[in-house]
Amino acid sequence: MSETQAPVRTIYPVALLEAVRLTKAFGEIRANTDVSLKLWPGEVHALVGENGAGKSTLLKMMYGVYTPDSGALIVAGKEAPLGSPADARRLGIGMVFQDLRLVPALTVAENIALALPEGPLLRLRDLSRRISEASTRFGLAVKPDAKVAHLSIGERQRAEILKVLMTGARLVILDEPTSVLAPQEVESLFAVIRQLREQDLGVLIVTHKLDEVRAIADRATVLRAGKTVLVGVDPADYTNSQLVEAMVGRTVADLAARPSLIETNGHRALVLTGVTCVGDQGHTALKDVTVEVRPGELVGVAGVAGSGQRELCEVALGLRKPATGTVAVNGTAVSHPVQALDAGAVCVPEDPVADSVVERLTVLEHMALDGRPLPARRMGIAWTDVKERTETANERMALNIAPRARRVSELSGGNIQRVILTRELSVDSTLVVAAYPSRGLDIANARRTQELLLERRDAGAGVLMVSEDLDELMSMADRIVVLHDGHISGEVDRARFDRQTIGQMMIGRTA
Repeated sequence: MSETQAPVRTIYPVALLEAVRLTKAFGEIRANTDVSLKLWPGEVHALVGENGAGKSTLLKMMYGVYTPDSGALIVAGKEAPLGSPADARRLGIGMVFQDLRLVPALTVAENIALALPEGPLLRLRDLSRRISEASTRFGLAVKPDAKVAHLSIGERQRAEILKVLMTGARLVILDEPTSVLAPQEVESLFAVIRQLREQDLGVLIVTHKLDEVRAIADRATVLRAGKTVLVGVDPADYTNSQLVEAMVGRTVADLAARPSLIETNGHRALVLTGVTCVGDQGHTALKDVTVEVRPGELVGVAGVAGSGQRELCEVALGLRKPATGTVAVNGTAVSHPVQALDAGAVCVPEDPVADSVVERLTVLEHMALDGRPLPARRMGIAWTDVKERTETANERMALNIAPRARRVSELSGGNIQRVILTRELSVDSTLVVAAYPSRGLDIANARRTQELLLERRDAGAGVLMVSEDLDELMSMADRIVVLHDGHISGEVDRARFDRQTIGQMMIGRTA
């Protein structure tokens, strides 16, 4: 698809922010090359692209974190070199990061005070009044005296946006703001964004969800390999397939739905019964949780971030011992990871960089750590056989893993994810525990990963899959269990899947 430039808007004489041929390289790697776009008052502009397309680098140049190697940033009609985020904020550019920058131990008012120049001199009563006035003006329902630690993810996000607005931002950059929200919270966020647009503020929203682009964006820009492919186009003029093709450079087939082959009789691939466990911070992470996964069934786990997903996976694999309750994999009691592996379980961890990378080992050496006996010769490991096994797995999985001699610790997160997926899903397992398996992958590899998980299900394995993408779960799962604050707040069979119903469960409400 050729580069396309939308007509320039004329209702405002000056753009809030204009990027002019921005280029940024890190060593020999060019993250952005000649990227140009304009952000106008009173519009919502979506920035989309695969992981590694250069979105984060572009945002950081706009917010003063990085200095462009070439090109210019023009703010309100004047060239404005941004040497730091403080420079950006002084010029009316605010950014809400995906990992919200709030201090949990402080109240909303105290967090906002930290961001204001006169913060230490403000009386909290006066600041609370200003917060309430701004909340009403921008449609952001927050309680100034609420402690951030006690707020939901959606409430924290509203507090973060309000903090940015109270520093005087005219352009608000939102980095993947919906990735940890329930559907109802997404609708609330979009209502806020529309309110900002009505008050002639500009919003740049980064998202990978094309339905959200259509729902909220006036214009969209697509990055691929650090370059703009579509610039400031109307999303209504393009189909999802055309936008995906712009992002990846080729067509990507839709995931084909197919019925499961659930075995209703006999043993279960995984059974957790009445499990309660403590998290890393000493809190009760799971509370009387009972979950079953049958052979030939894919069970999805939904929930807002931090609802107990990580602990659920760790307990299922024997990595975390429950305080109460029992765990069984294929009928074998499990309290240690070796027992889970011996019973036929494999794992795609939530954070493969932290949980699966062994320093200094190569891709080939990591592929050898698949739980199967290593081929041996008289003088040690038969690496020729390991290499042959690896090449067979790479060809069959079709995830195109990195060169086998590369150290895994030198690879990007997406490349590491593909190595772990290829290794774990090439094993003839009876239980797959997959936490966010498509996170960090481009569209084509994410789709292939989804197909591989369904293939393992169709081969008779039980699959427990955690995802932050409710659409992904609804397209793949035979059943969805919903976690809220460590509890199972609901369970829904495929025939009754409904975004609003599941969303209510995710925030702890009865549908």
